[in-house]
Amino acid sequence: MKFIEADIPFPYADHAFGTKEGSHDNVEETIRDYTELLGPIAHMRQVHGDRIVYAGEPRVYPEADALVTDRPDLWLAVKTADCVPVLLSCPQAVAAVHCGWRGLQQDILKKTIDVLQNDLGVRTADMHMLIGPCIRQHNYEVEDEFRKHFPEKFFRASDKEGHSRLDIAGVAAWQATRAGLIDLNVHDTRHCTFDKVDTFNSHRRTKESGDEDYNVQLSLIKRQS
Repeated sequence: MKFIEADIPFPYADHAFGTKEGSHDNVEETIRDYTELLGPIAHMRQVHGDRIVYAGEPRVYPEADALVTDRPDLWLAVKTADCVPVLLSCPQAVAAVHCGWRGLQQDILKKTIDVLQNDLGVRTADMHMLIGPCIRQHNYEVEDEFRKHFPEKFFRASDKEGHSRLDIAGVAAWQATRAGLIDLNVHDTRHCTFDKVDTFNSHRRTKESGDEDYNVQLSLIKRQS
């Protein structure tokens, strides 16, 4: 089982980014293996929405795309295979957010930050954010209609007519700073799920190969006691 961590210190929390190694076809099997290694894990049945749930125990939370907790003994997990996994760390709490383009279009990141502030008493000045492995702009081709959802600066030209390349990780970082996070507290692992064939699962890479089945990897965070 192989994990990747950020190259920079990430205050107030332990974290780990899962890889292909140790990732099963059945997510529940992966959760069981990770639980044996790390401890109790809360995760979600993700639906590309904007529902945020407080995790008070290790279980699967239905129809949610962000988890927050102030418990120091509970890992939060987000499942991705190209979408942006975002981990938020604060002195009083942590959060794990599934940021696909639909979630970002619905401001799920800002809403999660608001929950940390309003429900758990966190100041944005104390928040740190870490962007995990995801598809990067040079591989993320989208239809031009996506331009109505995000600022022009996050798009660049594509060779395919009617399409552009979207910097989805850049959108996540921008939305976080707009919500009040300090620029220096927003970090990015820079890993590309599409490029790193031997390391990460990628939905788009699998789809382009003609295969409909793909696996996910977990990104995890736990508040330090």
